Amino acid sequence: MTRVALLSSEPIRPAMGGIGIRYLELARRLPAFGFDVVLLSPAAPEESVGCGLDPARVRQVNGETLARATADRDVAVGQGQLVNDLIGARPELPLAVDLYDPWLVENLHYFDELGLDPYRNDHATWVLQLGHGDFFLCSSAEQRLFYLGFLAALGRVNPQAVAADPTLERLVAEVPFGLPDELPPHRPWLPARRPGERRLLFGGLYDWYDDVAAVDALERLEDDARLYVIRNPNPESTPQRRFRELERRLAARPGLRERVVALDWVPAERRFDLLRDVDLLVSPHRPGIETDLALRTRFLEALAAGCLVVASEGGTVARLLAARTAGWVVPPRDVAALAAALEAALAGGPAAEARRAAGLELAREYRWERALAPLVAFLEAPAIDPSKRRFAFRPETRVPAAGLLARVRRRLARRGI
Repeated sequence: MTRVALLSSEPIRPAMGGIGIRYLELARRLPAFGFDVVLLSPAAPEESVGCGLDPARVRQVNGETLARATADRDVAVGQGQLVNDLIGARPELPLAVDLYDPWLVENLHYFDELGLDPYRNDHATWVLQLGHGDFFLCSSAEQRLFYLGFLAALGRVNPQAVAADPTLERLVAEVPFGLPDELPPHRPWLPARRPGERRLLFGGLYDWYDDVAAVDALERLEDDARLYVIRNPNPESTPQRRFRELERRLAARPGLRERVVALDWVPAERRFDLLRDVDLLVSPHRPGIETDLALRTRFLEALAAGCLVVASEGGTVARLLAARTAGWVVPPRDVAALAAALEAALAGGPAAEARRAAGLELAREYRWERALAPLVAFLEAPAIDPSKRRFAFRPETRVPAAGLLARVRRRLARRGI
């Protein structure tokens, strides 16, 4: 039996973001394939109570304890900064690096607030992890091509690797966020609706989303429509500039203030309840490389819950929605088109029900058993990539100091100016 260590750099506890939920699901589902699994994260095991895991299978780790915590493991699957520490502590351990979340690209949006240090760290981390890992997980065809380019620059796409595996599927494979075969019974999370109320869910607000377009479109709908936006559970690590800006804009628009509702982060176990409490999901985004590379897990889970979806063009989910007519896809920053799509979705009828059915069918293609197949194949016979010893290129990563203007912008952003 293969003994697997799962490393989540996000703490495992009831209120988690997507990465924590992903590793919780991996810890729940991989044992069914015959693996002995332990889940490692910065959180104490007792914090995972309520997540449905055996506390004996959960370990708290940091950089100093990783070697001891993984001493009885045959292979590791990991994400984020903890993988750096694992490479230093157990360089001989076969390693699957999870690149589902392209956080180097995401964090580019926070330069004004955080400066160059996060980029320096993220870039050095990717150089280290993509130079060292033996197998890489991504979420989509778009991401796979992006990471193959990065791997080629580091010498991992080389004559020896291609001769052994012409498609390089054993080097980098799509392992998206999966969906359950059946959802748990619905337990309403939101309070009872007001008479005639229609509910639109935006979800968590990050810098690459376009809440401005969503609010402007909401203003064009009838007064019984309300938009729910969720506060991030990790404000200490994820800047909340967009949320603060939204609050300031609403303060200046009293007519909308009561129609945009801020919610605390929903526990992972109740996320499908929230999706079944609303009429549709609308999370428009702005154009950019983050959009091109993102899978947008919230949309997949909405489809599985039978929730209608409205998205902006760009990225994997928008491509799938348009190809399958499984939702509404509108040009980014086009408020009129967004409002028209929202009205069509809220109007219901046969056309909306046909899109709902197409969404449910698309969601079935992302069942966990199917999503995990490439990872299961690696874990059944974990091995170090023999070509990396010969070809891997590990350059130093250097970034110029931030200029004066950038430093001034950063100070102002931190003060909320």
